Parts: sequence; C-alpha cells; structure tokens
Amino acid sequence: MLRVIIQSILVLASTGIYGQSGLQKVFGQKMDLPESRDMGTQMLRMSESFLGTPYVGGTLEGNPTERLVCKFDGLDCTTLVESSVALAVAKSENPTFEGYKNELTKLRYREGNIDGYPSRLHYVLDWMYENQKRGRLEDITEKVGGIPYKKEINFMTNHANLYPAMASGEVWEKIKEQENMINSREHSYIPKEGIQKAEPMLHNGDIVAFTSSVEGLDVNHMGVITKMGSRAYLIHASLSGKKVIMSSVPLAEYVASVPKHTGMIVARLNDI
Repeated sequence: MLRVIIQSILVLASTGIYGQSGLQKVFGQKMDLPESRDMGTQMLRMSESFLGTPYVGGTLEGNPTERLVCKFDGLDCTTLVESSVALAVAKSENPTFEGYKNELTKLRYREGNIDGYPSRLHYVLDWMYENQKRGRLEDITEKVGGIPYKKEINFMTNHANLYPAMASGEVWEKIKEQENMINSREHSYIPKEGIQKAEPMLHNGDIVAFTSSVEGLDVNHMGVITKMGSRAYLIHASLSGKKVIMSSVPLAEYVASVPKHTGMIVARLNDI
C-alpha cells in the first residue's frame, strides 16, 4: 500500500494537478490546433496555447531520482520552450502522447538518455549545442548579428549548494566535465544594443535566450518570438507576471529593462 501511495505522489509531481489522464486530454487538445508545415508557425501556436498558464519555478527539480517531468499546468521559462518544441514536433512527426514524451526526452537529456541528474542538459548553451547536433534546431545567432560570446561557464559547480543533487562528488565531477566542454566551444551572442537591429531578421517561433551578467552563468531566461511587423515580442513564462505572457514592449525594450540581461542568443527549429 505504501509503495502505491509513493508511486502516486511521484506521478503527480511529474504531471501536475491534471494527473496522467488529464495530461493526455490536454495534449489531445493541443494536437487539435491547426497544423502548419512551417515549424516556426507551429512552435508559435504551441507556445501561444500556454498563455495564462501559471509560472512555477524549478519545474524540473525536487524528484528523488531523475525522471521525465511532463506538466502543462505550471511552467518555468525552460519548460515552456521545451514543451512547445516537443508539441510542435509531435504534431508533425508522431501526434501521440508517447511521441511527445519521446521528443521531450531527446530535447532535455544528452543523447536522449535519462541517466541521473548529470544527463539533463542544464545549461542553455549545452542544450542548444546538443539539439543542433541532432538536427532539431540551428543556432542562428551569428547570422543575425552575433559577435563572440566569451565567458567562463561554471555557475553550477561554483554554487553546488543551490543544487541538492550535486552534494554527491561524482555528480559534481560530471557537471564540471560538462562545463569544461561548454567552455571549449565557440559561442556567439547579440549584445543589448544590437537587438533592435536584429529584430527584423527574427521569425515567428524562434527561440531566444538572454545572456547573463551573473558570473559563471550562461543565460538568465528564455522564451519564444512572435512578430508584429518588423518588431519582435516575447512569449515567456514570467516570474514577475506569475504566468505565461507576451511582453508588452518589443524585444529590444524588454531586454533593456532587465539589468542582468546582457544580450541574447537565437535558435530556429528546422522544418521537418
């Protein structure tokens, strides 16, 4: 009996208030949205379907063992983006709940394998690199005005006290290895002052992540682009707004209003 209760608690932690059957019902509703052969349009539709969804910080944290977390009722900035990508891909490739979970696993975990805390792609720079390597997206930052982004990434190992899973020395070592790999690559970003010039080159459904002034951290936040004429706006899970919203001002003005954002990196989904 106790084992059944524990399993039920873990399922609720991973699926939110809907539970598994409710989650699949919501998934079905999202699969009923109009289909587009353009992945950017499809990505935008999926992200828009979450407007008004409550913001829940640390959506992926708190499980005693690493497991796939699927939630539609509460999102942070990362899970909004990942859920929207996985839904857009499932709509085109395999519109089943299993197809969605399979894509979400590939997006979130190195080589698509869940093998403990270090297998998750914790840094956005690493997330973009790995998902570009498998052909899901392209980092287009340099193409839209990016310049070299030179920064030592080590926030997680320097602040291991913030991550309970890193109390294990083995986990700490694996995360450090990943940071070293990130630091061995070349990266680009668009500084704050260059974002308005880049806006006309952005497309609906592009993924943007905002580089950080915090020492050792790659990005602070991420979201999805929606265009209005030549200006770009941001759909994101907002901590201050307490839900998924569209920015009230264009992208350049939004980034300028956040002191710890230094610029942005941009990725575009590849058409299927």
